[in-house]
Amino acid sequence: MDEQLFYALNITTPILSLLLLGIAFKRLKLIDEGFIATANRLVFNITLPCMLFFGIASTPLSQSNNIPLFLFGASFTLLCVVLFYLLSLSFIQADKRGTFVQGAFRGNLGIIGIALAVNAYGPEVLAVASLYMAIISLIDNPLSVLLLKPKGHPSLKSIISNPIIIAVCLGLIFSALQLPTPEFVQQSGHYLAQLTLPLALICIGGSLSWQNFRRNHIDVITATAFKLLLMPLMGISIAYQLNFSADELGLLYLMLSAPTAVSSYIMTQQMTPYGAMAAEIIALSTATMSTFIITTGLVLLKSLQII
Repeated sequence: MDEQLFYALNITTPILSLLLLGIAFKRLKLIDEGFIATANRLVFNITLPCMLFFGIASTPLSQSNNIPLFLFGASFTLLCVVLFYLLSLSFIQADKRGTFVQGAFRGNLGIIGIALAVNAYGPEVLAVASLYMAIISLIDNPLSVLLLKPKGHPSLKSIISNPIIIAVCLGLIFSALQLPTPEFVQQSGHYLAQLTLPLALICIGGSLSWQNFRRNHIDVITATAFKLLLMPLMGISIAYQLNFSADELGLLYLMLSAPTAVSSYIMTQQMTPYGAMAAEIIALSTATMSTFIITTGLVLLKSLQII
């Protein structure tokens, strides 16, 4: 338990540090709203797509073909979106509903989920975890666009022109066909990809507003509880009844309980006026993830001999 907690803290402490730096930079006037808006566009259109493309393209599809696991993950994601949306009808303001549902179902698989999976099961799980992440990304991004799209905006156009979706699709094509990329393209792409997490997290920190949190605190806390408690509890319960193996259940738990994805803030900020609410969901779910919920869940699942 101590080892799991120590490793989880090693993952989340740098993330929380960058969030705090974003808050400090904003208060010290080292960054302002103009910088945050420009940086968000850069991350959304360039650096995050680069990170997804090169991460997926470098993983051969032939190394991981756990079709039942992938089908379950995709189906369960769709189920959660529908369920969370229906539940939100009774207590979430209509124009905030998309932000709430996205924060409740969309996990940080590419950064925290995969890192926890590799720590738990070793580097041999990386191919399966990466492909699982890629398939879920193909579902997450269109669903997020549909949830967040402004009224009257053509959903099909916004989906197929979304740079994140384009990057995931191209990454899968390059991975499946094992297409080579020139060394200078890879190096340049990796430089851009490495900007994604620090830049996005600093912008999240700079966008945090405790006044907004007081106004949104019920929505933010509820979305966090759905993401960290309800989603993994439902997923593992159903998967256990479907006789998935212990290792598969462990991987699913780590992926389903990952805190809300940074990219959910980027998309929300670009498409709605509720970027601050999305940032607060990410910050709260990330802050509570390692210190209590995932560690407690792992201990409970092991004690019940589920994983």
